[in-house]
Amino acid sequence: MNTAMGSLLSVIESLGENGFLVEIAILIIAAFLGGKLASLVRMPEVLGQILAGILVGPTVLGWIPAQDELIYTFSQIGVIFLMFLAGLDTDLKQLREAGKPATVIALGGVAVPLLLGTVIPLFVFREQVSHEEVSPFYSALYIGTILTATSVSISVSVLRDMGKLRTKQGVSILAAAIIDDVVGIILLAVVSGFANPSGTSTNIGLLLIKIVAFFAIALLAGFLISKFLTRIAATRQWSDKYISIVIVFCFVMAFMSELFSVAAITGAYFAGVILSTTPFKNKIIRRIQYIAYALFTPIFFVSIGIKANISADIFTHLGFSLTIVLIAILGKIVGCGLGAKVMKYSGKESLQVGVGMIARAEVALIVATQGLQRGIINDATFTSVVLLVVVSTIVTPPLLKLLFSREKPPLSGEETTAGVKS
Repeated sequence: MNTAMGSLLSVIESLGENGFLVEIAILIIAAFLGGKLASLVRMPEVLGQILAGILVGPTVLGWIPAQDELIYTFSQIGVIFLMFLAGLDTDLKQLREAGKPATVIALGGVAVPLLLGTVIPLFVFREQVSHEEVSPFYSALYIGTILTATSVSISVSVLRDMGKLRTKQGVSILAAAIIDDVVGIILLAVVSGFANPSGTSTNIGLLLIKIVAFFAIALLAGFLISKFLTRIAATRQWSDKYISIVIVFCFVMAFMSELFSVAAITGAYFAGVILSTTPFKNKIIRRIQYIAYALFTPIFFVSIGIKANISADIFTHLGFSLTIVLIAILGKIVGCGLGAKVMKYSGKESLQVGVGMIARAEVALIVATQGLQRGIINDATFTSVVLLVVVSTIVTPPLLKLLFSREKPPLSGEETTAGVKS
């Protein structure tokens, strides 16, 4: 079998400049099959795509090399589109109406993983997190930042199937996840700037000014563009030609954020948030999804699996990897659960909210990929995050079903209780 694997890789390499066509075809097929198989067993497609990348990458079959410039470029575009779509999906009205409980839950879910994810790796696994380009403190702080991310798409699917999505706990999970993402993006911008892997000296005051300047410019641009597009919508219908302008705006915002020492994905996210306030929001989402999900984002998730050398890294740093997984899961349960308890939720309701927030997926992978590419974290940490995504994705559905299984479905008039009000 190893001979067959080597032969296929040799054939691809022998094609020279045209070899990338075969690589892209393999990645798309792997992403499609992996996603389809995952959906058949009621798991997120992203999990299947990551596992497909592990299969075709160096860990198993070795058909695709871990380092490939074209795949890197495609995956970078996929990251930009993913964060752009995340911004478009941000409901600012829901965020404002969520109220005090969701804010307290979200802040608890950020603070506890951030603290545990920084302190434990720094003092217990200092050698594992060390990177030659940055200090161990910034590498550990970046790990904590990764662990603050939440992906509630899995929880939403499970709660919807059980008729619990509009309960107090369900609404709180949704609202807290929105706040969680906003806080996480800001943390990412600050930590990425402070880490400064280039090795040059950093004026922290100047860095903070640049970060604040970026957000100020983003807010001003958001206000002007939102008003302009709203005015256009009143006199003109949507034209498919506008999508080119939308993509240009997304890429320019991503580029500008880099100029201000903020990660490109932050700029893409805020570009999405700006356009989410316009009447064209749903049309933009549909068309960007067509472009992103047909090619770029599947390649990004498959590339995650390709980069994760499970056989070498997981078992070499097994204690570190399992600790990261444990910190991430307990951090959300404890942090979000305590936040819910402070807001006078019952013990069971607090546990339900905490479990609903433990899943990690796209955002954690994106932040980890950015950290690896910038030289802030090492391969061991990156592979641990991939393991975290796999484990948290698998354990969330059965835990939620277990916690909600003995509850009666809410009455139609009671579904939207005052759980998200102060």
